[in-house]
Amino acid sequence: MGGCDKGLVPFQSQPMVAFAVELVRPFVSRVIISCNRHLPEYAVLADEVVEDSLEGFQGPLAGILAGLKVSSSDQVLVLPCDTPLLEAVLIERLFAAATASPESITVLSEGDKLHPLHAVLPRLLVDDLEQWLAGGQRAVQGWMRNHSMQLIDISDLSDQLCNLNTFQELKSLEALTSER
Repeated sequence: MGGCDKGLVPFQSQPMVAFAVELVRPFVSRVIISCNRHLPEYAVLADEVVEDSLEGFQGPLAGILAGLKVSSSDQVLVLPCDTPLLEAVLIERLFAAATASPESITVLSEGDKLHPLHAVLPRLLVDDLEQWLAGGQRAVQGWMRNHSMQLIDISDLSDQLCNLNTFQELKSLEALTSER
């Protein structure tokens, strides 16, 4: 998005990240947003804002690590800021599976296609993730596949996982949702 902070880009008159925050509030005790810039803007939406502890842009795992480190929950829900069409049914499916297998990483999928940033992670993996990153690794799926993982197939709801990476995608989705 041309260097813009995606979470703060407006979608239907509010920052994209606000959709994720509103969605998860009924399911979680605390909302933690991981970001590395515009902290005051994110802080008004979250209970806590965290930054990566590693230098430079290290990718989403560094942000996940920052959130895991400050969480007091045994399991941590991870969502990206750029999928504003998510609905409660997806969160319910994630949590139901994560509750049944609390030591596994629970990830949304469409068959074999993972959506690794839509997941519930056991906080007990924080040290392992820190070691993965310290070793120079950055691949989200690579790290996840080193652990017990359960996939939650949401092929029937895959339209909710539309993520927005360009202003053109944003405009197209706004036009489509305004027609509904």
